[in-house]
Amino acid sequence: MKTLIVLAREHEAIERIVTRLEHELDTLGRTGELDGEALQRMLEFFEQTVDGHHQESEERVLLPRLLLRAEGDEAALVRSLLRDHGEQRTFLGILRDNLEGAAYGEPGCRAAVARFGRLYITHHREHSQWEHSTLFALAKKLLDEADDLSALRELARLDRDWGSSVVQVARDLEAWLDQRLVAA
Repeated sequence: MKTLIVLAREHEAIERIVTRLEHELDTLGRTGELDGEALQRMLEFFEQTVDGHHQESEERVLLPRLLLRAEGDEAALVRSLLRDHGEQRTFLGILRDNLEGAAYGEPGCRAAVARFGRLYITHHREHSQWEHSTLFALAKKLLDEADDLSALRELARLDRDWGSSVVQVARDLEAWLDQRLVAA
């Protein structure tokens, strides 16, 4: 299914930013240094592009189609995706609440950023793996070619509505982060 290829590419792009976040948290733990602006931009990416654009693609395009055909345990599996997205939102909210204090060196805020940043990373990776192994397999089983074509059209519309694709926003952020490293 081409829809799943689009979503998998988004996951790959998101993972590259998750890896950058992991690097920033490693640096914080190792040196105590915190690049507040880089973390701010990554947090905006996770809040707007991942929690917004990407998860909207899943929640408004893929999940409704699956829920129309899934029954019993399969339907419960599909609904569990929404709970996972909610947990990710909780971690992002805590990161948002503590980022400014962490940038100013407040130890409690730095500890919260480190802890909940790591929780977000772990949760995101587990969730992404679950989507690839379980949700995508279910989509291949339950959805047909007409579903795929319709979903692709809706994904393209969402990209237009958001003004860019998830993959392009991730590339732009990576370029900014790379330029920042060169300047340092």
